[in-house]
Formats: sequence, structure tokens, C-alpha cells
Amino acid sequence: MQDFDAARRGLMIGAGLATFAAAGLASGQAAAAPQTPAEAANLKLVQDFVRTWGEADFDPDKVLPVYLAADGRVRMTQDMPWATGPAAVAASFKPFLKNGERYPVTFLDVFARGPLVATHRIDTVLTPGKPDQSMEVYGVFLLKDGKIREWSDYLVS
Repeated sequence: MQDFDAARRGLMIGAGLATFAAAGLASGQAAAAPQTPAEAANLKLVQDFVRTWGEADFDPDKVLPVYLAADGRVRMTQDMPWATGPAAVAASFKPFLKNGERYPVTFLDVFARGPLVATHRIDTVLTPGKPDQSMEVYGVFLLKDGKIREWSDYLVS
């Protein structure tokens, strides 16, 4: 069963990244396909969630249950292990917040196709007393029933 899950995740992530290329996002072109109401809702949910990271009062213990399914799985970077459930994902966030960090995000491109939302963004680390650090990130989110079921981020460099 674990092999099946690993294969399914690999296919989902590969499909998400392939969709980026097919949509012309690598060249900065917007996708032309019209959005369904469900896709628009999924896109809004992901953008709202990601924007919470830059808020001064961001609290992963409060935010994660709002956006993540009870059995939702998250991998914050391609090199991190999966965390499952809002409490485990909140615990994964906390080391990134220990010095008062905030993470405002600039979306370069974002689109939804069915239950998949893909983001291309710049995440900026704001740490009190330190220079800002920016990272280019692709994120792939799979949604079901108005919640994030799987999310994985990929650092560009």
C-alpha cells in the first residue's frame, strides 16, 4: 500500500509540474482555460492560506485546522518528510517561526485545474534584525471538500 501511495504522490506531483509547463507558465503566459466555480474556490482557498504566513499574528495551530483536511499531508520542501494532519503540520511550521519570522508571499502565477492548484511564488523570510531572504517556490496543492488534502513545495534554487 505504501508503494501505491508513493507512486500516486509521484504522479500527482509530476502532473502538477507538467501542467505548469503545458499552461505556459514557464514563459509567463497565462492559461486560457475558463475556471469552474469549484476551481475558483480552490484557488481562493490556497491563496488565502498562503497569505496567512505573512501575517504578524500567524499561528499554525489556529490556521492549519481551517485549511488542511484532518488527514491532509504536507511536505514543505521536496527534501522534507511528509507530515500528516493539522497538528503535525503545525509542528513542522514552528521551527520556521522560532525567531519571529514571517513569510509574506508574492504570487507570480497561480492556477487551478479541477482539484489541483499550482502556485509559482516568491516567499520572503522576514526575520527581526536580519536581512530579508527571498526564495522562488513552486507549490502543488490537491484539494477535496474545501480542504487541502496534499501540499508539496519545491524550491527553485
